[in-house]
Amino acid sequence: MLAQRHRPDPTRHDAPLVMSGHQPALDGVRGIAVLLVVIFHTTHLSYETAVGRVVWWLAGAGWTGVDLFFVLSGFLITGILFDAKGKANYFRNFYIRRVLRIFPLYYAVLAVSFLVLPSLAGALALDSRVTTQGFVWYVLYLSNYYQLSIPWTHPVLGVVWSLAIEEQFYMAWPLLIASVSAKRVARLCAIVAGLAVAVRTGLTIAGLNGEATYVVTFCRMDALAVGGLLAVTLRTSRAAARQWLRPALAAAVPVIAAMVLLPMGSTYNVLKDTIGYTATAILFAGLVYAAVTGSAENVVRRACSSSVLRLFGRYSYAIYLVHSPLDAILRRKLFPTPLRQIAGSDLPTQAAYYAVAIGLSLGLALVSWNLFEKHFLRLKDHFPYGKASAAGPAAAPIAATLQSPEPA
Repeated sequence: MLAQRHRPDPTRHDAPLVMSGHQPALDGVRGIAVLLVVIFHTTHLSYETAVGRVVWWLAGAGWTGVDLFFVLSGFLITGILFDAKGKANYFRNFYIRRVLRIFPLYYAVLAVSFLVLPSLAGALALDSRVTTQGFVWYVLYLSNYYQLSIPWTHPVLGVVWSLAIEEQFYMAWPLLIASVSAKRVARLCAIVAGLAVAVRTGLTIAGLNGEATYVVTFCRMDALAVGGLLAVTLRTSRAAARQWLRPALAAAVPVIAAMVLLPMGSTYNVLKDTIGYTATAILFAGLVYAAVTGSAENVVRRACSSSVLRLFGRYSYAIYLVHSPLDAILRRKLFPTPLRQIAGSDLPTQAAYYAVAIGLSLGLALVSWNLFEKHFLRLKDHFPYGKASAAGPAAAPIAATLQSPEPA
């Protein structure tokens, strides 16, 4: 009876957040992220009209979808590792489960991109840059650094730089979490985020172009670390998460507002490349917090739990990988650019382009899932996160655990 008296009440606002099993709202968050990216890459209408400029301005925010993916990955992966800390087969099960989820589709896409598409480039009217150049960099998940050495990005694989960063994060983060006491994981996340800002600021002062601050792994670790900080503090209490998130959001909002209002140019670029990415990550951490802690009536949680967003979120990995090659084909075969005008505007054609690109990306993702991906994912059942080892966890467990769904 005494033990029950001290059990956290999940309805209290200062209690640890307890999430059991799959969280549909997080699928919706992932759906938002992938739709932002797809819309960003499939916007091709003219910039000459007022409507075109507005659409470009709105679609231009789609680059932040990658940052949302980073925050969500940091949140989920750190939560998984924190909960598995001190249990049997901590490293083996984590790495094998990540390999089964990430590698099969990624290397299948590489095989098509390097072994099939170059020979079909003429028939499909693909960009002449669809070649076998840089093959080893992509195979080794180092494409983000390869992009620094060339003046262009691969027209089909240009999006996988972010997957390289995530894979490098998956390799290093379990080692760091395992070597730090449970009480200090939050401090580790905060330090990593701060160092990422410092590195980007140093590179900016040194005069390096924005590509370096955008694709170098440690420059983007703040988004992953902010997500991790949210995961760890929520395992203490919602109040502990709010204690840092509220002032962080108060500081981030003016930075986001400045990025929205500033015209493109040197001032905008300096702001974005130094603290802008961090402000964006904090804003998205607030979105994740609302999605997982809000009540059933909470507008953010309800929106993220919508069936449409959850559908795109469940298949976001394949959508992310296939939408770019689809775009490369569509704008050369079905929707040649500049887009055809109807009644003096190319907006109807752009709307049709969105529908076709998004619909085909989802369709191919569904095919990929049912014919390919899910067969590898079934093998993950052989590598569950184990029970606590005989020696017990590395540090005393906190009051309650938050079982985040593993990233899709």
